[in-house]
Amino acid sequence: VNLAGNPDYADVLRELRARTDAFVQAYGGPLEPLRGAFTPSTEPHPVAAALVGAKPDADGWVRMHDGRSLRGWTGDSKLWKVADGAITGQTDGNLSANSFLTWTFNTVQNFELRAQVRISARGNSGIQYRGQPRPDLGLYAVSGYQCDVVPLRADYNGMLYEEKGRRILAHAGERVIIDPQGHPWVVGNIDVPEISADGWHEYRVLARANHLRHWIDGHLIVDVIDLDEQHRAAEGVVAVQVHVGPPMQVQFKDLRIRHLPDDLPVESAADHPIPASARGVRPQGKLPADWQPPIYGERDSP
Repeated sequence: VNLAGNPDYADVLRELRARTDAFVQAYGGPLEPLRGAFTPSTEPHPVAAALVGAKPDADGWVRMHDGRSLRGWTGDSKLWKVADGAITGQTDGNLSANSFLTWTFNTVQNFELRAQVRISARGNSGIQYRGQPRPDLGLYAVSGYQCDVVPLRADYNGMLYEEKGRRILAHAGERVIIDPQGHPWVVGNIDVPEISADGWHEYRVLARANHLRHWIDGHLIVDVIDLDEQHRAAEGVVAVQVHVGPPMQVQFKDLRIRHLPDDLPVESAADHPIPASARGVRPQGKLPADWQPPIYGERDSP
């Protein structure tokens, strides 16, 4: 922030200019006048901090995997390798905790990410983003937002989940507003086509400030506005996951990310009022047979 033209800082400006003049004199006096046009030695700092050191292509995309090695990624080498040009995670069914492979190139803020994903039918995985490494929970544990990859659960495949946090924030097919207290409310529905459990599928994540959306094969799956300032994440790592449970294999290829400006505006509660008819997102876990979702307009208190 350049304050040189701000009259409130006139005294500071005079002091700094005097100190600068003293340094110039101490080191031999003024420089010779500039000859020709001034040219900077480097380009200005990019609008997206994650682009520092990254070299995007002509369309702004950064390749996240070289197709040959796990260079730029860190995780348990017993679970992760490269096979057929794809990052491959494989378990034998004895995993005691979810394990993540984390992209170490940089953290991310606002971005669009695309990846081709193939997973075994009984597999459970996800694309973690704006995550936080959690060595207190395990060497390869990561918390944060996740686009789930669960082929046999249509309501889970592509949903927004928060690992080690608020858990299910939006099932597939839901438009959700998370209120400032962290409670997610379904404010609309999305028609989600049947998605085959076989073969490769393109997963897309778009994170713009607190507006989060997921797609599978070009179909919008979830659309979420997160108004919970205390718990929402603005920055963190990208990671991929293998899950506890049955033996599974998951593969990721053509991983690419396009960083967006850091200063995108945050969506506000005033811009997104929650309708009285909105229903609560069904929480994870076993619920009573007669469970009914809470209704926003019927709460005891706001």
